Amino acid sequence: MFQEATATVNVVPTLNEALNNITGNWLALVDAGDQLAPDAIFRIQMVIRNHPEWQLIYTDEDSLTADGQHVNPHCKPDFNIDYLRSLPYIGGLLVIKKELFETLGGFDPQADGAEDYDFVLRAWEKIGDAGIGHIPEVLYHRLQGGGHCNKSVEEILQVSQAALQRHLQRLNIAAEVLPGPFPPATRVRYPLTGTPLVSIIIPTRNQLGYLQRCVESLIEKTRYAHYEILIVDNDSDDAEARTYLDMLKAQEEQLGGRLRVLRHPGPFNFSAMNNRAVEQARGDYVLLLNNDTAALHDDWLDEMVSQILRPEVGIVGAKLLFPDGKFQHAGVILGMRGPAEHPFIGQPPEYRGYFGRAMLTQNLSAVTGACLLIGKSLYQELGGLDEKQFQVSYNDIDLCLKAREAGHKIVFTPWAMLLHEGSASQRGEVEKKPSPEKEKRFAGEKMAFYLKWLPQLAFDPAYNRHLSLASTDFLLEDQAALTWDPEWRPRPRILVHPADREGCGEYRIISPMRALQKAGRAQGWETMRIFEPAEMERFSPESIVLQRQMEWPQIEALERHKKLLKTFRVFEIDDLITNLPVKSLHKAQIHKDIAKRFRKAAGLCNRLVVATEPLAKAYKGFADELRVQPNCIEDAIWGSLQPRRRAEVKPRVGWAGGVGHTGDLEMIADVVRDLADEVDWVFFGLCPDALRPYVREFHTGVPLPQYPNKLASLDLDLALAPLENNPFNEAKSHLRILEYGILGYPVICSDIFPYQGDFPVTRVANRYRDWVRAIREQIADRQALEAAGDRLREFVRAHWLLEEHLDDWLAAWLP
Repeated sequence: MFQEATATVNVVPTLNEALNNITGNWLALVDAGDQLAPDAIFRIQMVIRNHPEWQLIYTDEDSLTADGQHVNPHCKPDFNIDYLRSLPYIGGLLVIKKELFETLGGFDPQADGAEDYDFVLRAWEKIGDAGIGHIPEVLYHRLQGGGHCNKSVEEILQVSQAALQRHLQRLNIAAEVLPGPFPPATRVRYPLTGTPLVSIIIPTRNQLGYLQRCVESLIEKTRYAHYEILIVDNDSDDAEARTYLDMLKAQEEQLGGRLRVLRHPGPFNFSAMNNRAVEQARGDYVLLLNNDTAALHDDWLDEMVSQILRPEVGIVGAKLLFPDGKFQHAGVILGMRGPAEHPFIGQPPEYRGYFGRAMLTQNLSAVTGACLLIGKSLYQELGGLDEKQFQVSYNDIDLCLKAREAGHKIVFTPWAMLLHEGSASQRGEVEKKPSPEKEKRFAGEKMAFYLKWLPQLAFDPAYNRHLSLASTDFLLEDQAALTWDPEWRPRPRILVHPADREGCGEYRIISPMRALQKAGRAQGWETMRIFEPAEMERFSPESIVLQRQMEWPQIEALERHKKLLKTFRVFEIDDLITNLPVKSLHKAQIHKDIAKRFRKAAGLCNRLVVATEPLAKAYKGFADELRVQPNCIEDAIWGSLQPRRRAEVKPRVGWAGGVGHTGDLEMIADVVRDLADEVDWVFFGLCPDALRPYVREFHTGVPLPQYPNKLASLDLDLALAPLENNPFNEAKSHLRILEYGILGYPVICSDIFPYQGDFPVTRVANRYRDWVRAIREQIADRQALEAAGDRLREFVRAHWLLEEHLDDWLAAWLP
């Protein structure tokens, strides 16, 4: 049950009394003036049913302006205790189990103005992470300037900080609550409850300048005194670097073993280098550190150690800046721009990030191995870095995910800050343009990472499915299907990729998908963008339909889909693309190896769908299964269109087509010339210069959405559909007859396969005299001509409307 809150001096006692009198099992508050999304109650009921372990639920939200505009959407992470201690981010719509509310004694009156924040902290102390659920949907619209509290911003901030301090005291954490980088953010500075030895491990190969800067900055700018440095050298062959390393090696005893040089010969294997060093580390904790880093402030290691000493924390990562001060690392987001990426990379140092995420301590799924602190025992318990599958790439993220699976928190702290060049530690081994062997290794490690972790990459709990994986800046996702709730699948999900946005793409892919969506038969999405694996996992379709996807990047994406996803794959083609007519203007644009590409792409799919029987015959064996799905016409687009039939003295005889029909039009050129005095020729789309003197009206092509209306506006008494007799045309569909027929235009067409069958049209052989005779016979009786158009229209409506064949399309597209 929802209770509306209105302003009083201290609203909390009044709220508690009202909420305690509610008889429902769940309760929530909505401030006066705020609004719920239309589907808010439904979504809340659904998660309560699906997640009986949840006792407190929060949602995403936005702001509502006075004139009703929705702005500033806040797409929140799943429950994140360290982010909550940095910012009262939950806010908005808070749904509480009545039993929990009573157990905790309701809201705390001394937290008036931040009573919801205080309640969440107290709730977490009792029910933990697992008891707090998040609905990643904007279900709450907060009125700008609204709210039930009459305290000032400064007073609310003080109340929030006091609530946070009480929370820490209840947990016996002697931490200090400080103001954060901006209001209302806070910083919790945890105490150094001990000074364990930290083994700082620095893999290196040559690159003396980086290494020397790194080591000297550690010695000069590390206040935390209890550390050792282990430099792991991988066959440095630069003379100056070798001299420096030899000098350090000679001083090991003099330095009391605080700085040691370990030799790791052989191929560059970043994981193996760190693993060998950890075996020899004396510290209780190990800090993986790239040689191209440098300390910037002397308290960096104090901050990291204070975090790692918290019993729930397994790994700590730091904030890393490029030499120009811009962001290099503020954590890692899974699935971002591939397997994973650093958010906010390249942003200026003063950049707050999305709701402060670049400046605040928080729990993440992973941090970079360029500066990563972990307990030695945990490192070894997790098997260290995987030196077999992830020799160079993704080893750090893999380690973090193993730690998270084992129940440990990953903490990113911006209060430990270092310089980082970025991947320089590998440049001695991986050049600017990697060799084929190294490219192959990287591709293999990338694929291995996807195979191991793909489900987790799609839904990073520290991110939000409404935020794009294609950007590092927490931008809203512009592909709506990638934001759909994975738990809500009322219909089969289908992803379709049209080859173009012209006729082929429209009739074979876009139009059927549109009709299926409108009829509620599928949760479909149409796009020409190739989704990355994590994006595909977000959408998780039952089927993906790919029309004429024969560029090598498209084929490579298909190969990834086959390896990584269980999705049923359908390849779609509606032309004999391997045998274009000699006169076709498209012939020069077709790849010479098109047959090879086609066979490769179709072979990666479970089914090949074609438009006609001749195509099925030509492409038999290209895929395991082959199905014919004839073209239909969409009633929603074409059904209401009717020509006016002007009843002019001369009959209006027309033709419509593009440059691909040049040869077809040339075939009746003499017919056009010789009948110019008997009919008014109306051409649409293409008219060769030689025929212009004989054509009364020529209408240039229009954008596809305007095409149906434009074709109807021609007001034809008779429409022509000539087709040259060649293999390409024999394999074409009856689409042109459907277009003419739905408009009630009577048709004379070539007597070849696409136009044969039951259609009530006049078929002629491709001879001059047959065309002339048929046209003259038809136009001689205008009343009969009109009746023929009506018969064709009725036939098309009875047999070829797309909306009446949706079962056929679903059968073609689904397993």
